[in-house]
Amino acid sequence: MTKIKKELKNATFIYDEESKTFTIMEADGFNGYIQLNKIYAFAFMRFVVRMAQRNWLRATKTNIKTKEPREDDSELEQEDPNQLNLF
Repeated sequence: MTKIKKELKNATFIYDEESKTFTIMEADGFNGYIQLNKIYAFAFMRFVVRMAQRNWLRATKTNIKTKEPREDDSELEQEDPNQLNLF
Protein backbone atom coordinates (compact mmCIF):
# COMPACT_ATOMS: atom_id res chain seq x y z
CA MET A 1 0.00 0.00 0.00
CA THR A 2 1.63 3.18 -1.25
CA LYS A 3 0.70 6.56 0.15
CA ILE A 4 2.04 9.91 -0.91
CA LYS A 5 1.92 12.42 1.92
CA LYS A 6 2.68 16.14 1.99
CA GLU A 7 2.51 17.98 5.31
CA LEU A 8 2.24 21.73 5.42
CA LYS A 9 1.81 24.17 8.29
CA ASN A 10 -2.01 24.14 8.33
CA ALA A 11 -2.96 21.13 6.19
CA THR A 12 -1.89 17.66 5.15
CA PHE A 13 -2.45 16.11 1.72
CA ILE A 14 -2.48 12.33 1.29
CA TYR A 15 -2.92 10.28 -1.89
CA ASP A 16 -3.53 6.56 -1.46
CA GLU A 17 -2.66 4.67 -4.66
CA GLU A 18 -4.39 1.48 -3.57
CA SER A 19 -7.82 2.99 -2.93
CA LYS A 20 -7.28 5.89 -5.40
CA THR A 21 -8.38 8.48 -2.84
CA PHE A 22 -7.11 11.97 -2.17
CA THR A 23 -7.47 13.29 1.39
CA ILE A 24 -7.08 16.87 2.61
CA MET A 25 -7.06 17.35 6.37
CA GLU A 26 -6.30 20.04 8.89
CA ALA A 27 -2.97 19.98 10.67
CA ASP A 28 -4.53 19.01 14.01
CA GLY A 29 -5.72 15.62 12.70
CA PHE A 30 -9.08 14.37 11.58
CA ASN A 31 -10.98 17.28 13.10
CA GLY A 32 -11.77 18.44 9.59
CA TYR A 33 -10.99 16.48 6.46
CA ILE A 34 -12.20 15.87 2.92
CA GLN A 35 -11.74 12.58 1.11
CA LEU A 36 -12.13 12.60 -2.69
CA ASN A 37 -12.26 9.66 -5.08
CA LYS A 38 -10.14 9.76 -8.23
CA ILE A 39 -12.79 11.52 -10.34
CA TYR A 40 -13.39 14.31 -7.85
CA ALA A 41 -9.67 14.59 -7.09
CA PHE A 42 -8.98 15.10 -10.81
CA ALA A 43 -11.76 17.72 -11.03
CA PHE A 44 -10.31 19.51 -7.99
CA MET A 45 -6.84 19.44 -9.55
CA ARG A 46 -8.17 20.97 -12.79
CA PHE A 47 -9.91 23.69 -10.79
CA VAL A 48 -6.72 24.55 -8.88
CA VAL A 49 -4.65 24.67 -12.08
CA ARG A 50 -7.19 26.95 -13.77
CA MET A 51 -7.21 29.34 -10.82
CA ALA A 52 -3.41 29.38 -10.72
CA GLN A 53 -3.20 30.10 -14.47
CA ARG A 54 -5.91 32.75 -14.19
CA ASN A 55 -4.08 34.53 -11.38
CA TRP A 56 -0.72 34.17 -13.13
CA LEU A 57 -1.99 35.61 -16.40
CA ARG A 58 -3.90 38.39 -14.67
CA ALA A 59 -0.78 39.45 -12.76
CA THR A 60 1.39 39.57 -15.89
CA LYS A 61 -1.16 41.55 -17.92
CA THR A 62 -1.24 44.32 -15.33
CA ASN A 63 2.55 44.54 -15.32
CA ILE A 64 2.85 45.18 -19.08
CA LYS A 65 3.80 48.75 -19.85
CA THR A 66 3.17 50.30 -23.23
CA LYS A 67 5.92 52.34 -24.74
CA GLU A 68 5.23 55.89 -25.92
CA PRO A 69 6.29 56.24 -29.57
CA ARG A 70 8.98 58.83 -30.19
CA GLU A 71 10.28 60.20 -33.46
CA ASP A 72 13.63 58.36 -33.21
CA ASP A 73 11.85 55.04 -32.45
CA SER A 74 9.83 55.05 -35.67
CA GLU A 75 12.08 52.52 -37.42
CA LEU A 76 12.31 50.18 -34.39
CA GLU A 77 9.76 47.44 -33.92
CA GLN A 78 6.97 48.51 -31.58
CA GLU A 79 5.97 46.34 -28.62
CA ASP A 80 2.61 44.65 -28.86
CA PRO A 81 0.69 45.24 -25.57
CA ASN A 82 -1.31 42.02 -26.17
CA GLN A 83 1.78 39.85 -25.79
CA LEU A 84 2.82 38.53 -22.39
CA ASN A 85 6.25 39.13 -20.96
CA LEU A 86 7.66 35.92 -19.51
CA PHE A 87 10.79 37.40 -17.97
